[in-house]
Amino acid sequence: MAVCKACTRIIFTLALLPGAPLAMAAPAPTPVAAVAAPDGLDATLQRLAGSAPIAGTLSIDKTSVTGSGAKTKRSSARFTLDVAAARGISLRAPGSLVAQAEQQYAAHQRDPEASMAAAELLGDTNLVQVQRMLDPAAALRAQLIGARLLGQSSTTLDGVPATLLRFDLPLVATASERKMVQHYQATLSLWLDAQGVPLGYTLSSTTQIGWFVLHLDNTRNEQGRFAVVAGRLVTTRLDVQQDGSALGHHGSSTTHYSLHLSAHAPIPAAHAAAATGA
Repeated sequence: MAVCKACTRIIFTLALLPGAPLAMAAPAPTPVAAVAAPDGLDATLQRLAGSAPIAGTLSIDKTSVTGSGAKTKRSSARFTLDVAAARGISLRAPGSLVAQAEQQYAAHQRDPEASMAAAELLGDTNLVQVQRMLDPAAALRAQLIGARLLGQSSTTLDGVPATLLRFDLPLVATASERKMVQHYQATLSLWLDAQGVPLGYTLSSTTQIGWFVLHLDNTRNEQGRFAVVAGRLVTTRLDVQQDGSALGHHGSSTTHYSLHLSAHAPIPAAHAAAATGA
C-alpha cells in the first residue's frame, strides 16, 4: 500500500517531537515490579516547583543535517527570546526574528529548496518547551509516575558529590499507537546533591515505528543541568541530540538551550558548579 508523502512527514515529525504521543508509544512491556524512588524525592520536587517570579533570556542554537553524500543538506539557526514566569509563562520574540521568519516562509513558497531554519526553529519553540526549562521539577514529578528504579550509586557530577539514580520510564501509549510501535525504551539518569536536590539529568530513548510500508527509527538524547533560583528549580542548560530515519531518508539535529536569568536569588555553590560545569 502506498503511503502519501504528507503522512510520512507528519509521522516522522511527531516521532521527533519531545513528549509527542508517538514517541512515547510502545507494545505493552512484560510486567516488572516497580522499585520505589528514594524517600523524600517527590516532596523535594514538589517544594522546588515554585511560583516565585523569574525573568531572563533563553538562547537556542540548532544545527540540522538531512540526506547523505552529495545530497547532504545542512542548516542552522540561532536566536534569543525573552522569557518570564510568575503565575503563568510569557515568551517574547524580537521583531527582527519574526520578520526573518516571515521572509523565510515567503522564500520557501517561491523555492521549496530554500532554507527555513529560523522559521522552523521558532515554530518548534513553544510554551511547553519553555515550561520544561522554567519548571523542571513539575516535569520530573510527572515523568517519574510509575517509573522503575534501576539503580542508585554514589558519584560526582561536574566535580560535585552526588547520588545517581537510574530509572526505566513508564511506557505511555493508546491502543492504536501501540499497534504502530515495534520497540521503545527510555532511561532517565538523575543526579542529586547531598540534600536530595537535582543537579542534572540525562534522558535517552529509542523508538521504532512500523506502519504499513513505513518504518521509522528515532533516537533522542537529552542532557540538562539545574540550578535553584528564588526557591524554584530551573534548567540552566539543555542539550538535545536527535537522529531519525524513514523510507530511506535520514536526518539528525543538535539543539542547545541556555537560560540566563536577569534577577534571582543567590545560587548555592553546588548548583552553581553544576550549572557552569562542562
